Amino acid sequence: MSSSGLWVVGAMSGADIARLAPDTVPAIRHAAASPVLAAAWRRWERDAAPGGGAVPVWREDGYNTDEALRLLDMVNGSPLDALDSLGALDVIDWWNELDTDIEPFTSSARKDNPVAALFHALGPERAAALPGCLGDAVLTAAELRAALPRVEAALAFTAPERETALARAADWPEAEDPAALLDEPLRVLREAAASALGLFTARIWI
Repeated sequence: MSSSGLWVVGAMSGADIARLAPDTVPAIRHAAASPVLAAAWRRWERDAAPGGGAVPVWREDGYNTDEALRLLDMVNGSPLDALDSLGALDVIDWWNELDTDIEPFTSSARKDNPVAALFHALGPERAAALPGCLGDAVLTAAELRAALPRVEAALAFTAPERETALARAADWPEAEDPAALLDEPLRVLREAAASALGLFTARIWI
C-alpha cells in the first residue's frame, strides 16, 4: 500500500493555539535544536552550493540522486508526525479546528513530502526563514506577526528568481502544484496575521 505526505498550513484561534501549544511547541523546539538536524542542514547547504541553492535531483539512469534523497530524509523528520505516530497528538483532529474563514493550504505528494519540494525550490537560505521546524509550526498571533516580515522577505522573488524556483519545484518528484507551493503558504500567513489569528502547520503521512 502506498502512502502520501500531506502538509496543511492554516489559521487558528488564540484559544485553540493555547490548547495545542503545550504538546507541540516543546517538540518543535527540541527538533529544531537537534544536532542531527543541524548536521543534515549543513550537509544540504554543501550539497546545494554547486547548484546555486538547489541539489541535483535526477541521475542519468532516472533514479534520484543521493543529494535529493538526503534532503528528503532530512525533511521527513517531522516532530508533529512523530507525536501523531505515537498517539500523543491527532494532527487531523486539530486540522479540523482550523479557522474556517481563512482557507487553509493543503498539499500532498504520493510517497513524497510537499515540504521537500518547497525546500528544494527555495534553497537553504530562504527555507531557513520559515517558522517552526521542517514544515511544523504552532504560533500565536503575536509570534506570527513577528515572523511574517522575515518570511515575506524570503519569499520575495524577482521575476527570474521566481521562474527558477518554479522550475526547481516542478523538477522535484511528485510536486503537486509549484505555483501554489510558493504562493499559498504566504497567503495563509498574511491573512491569519491580518485577522489576529495564530498559525498551525503540520505534515504527516497518511
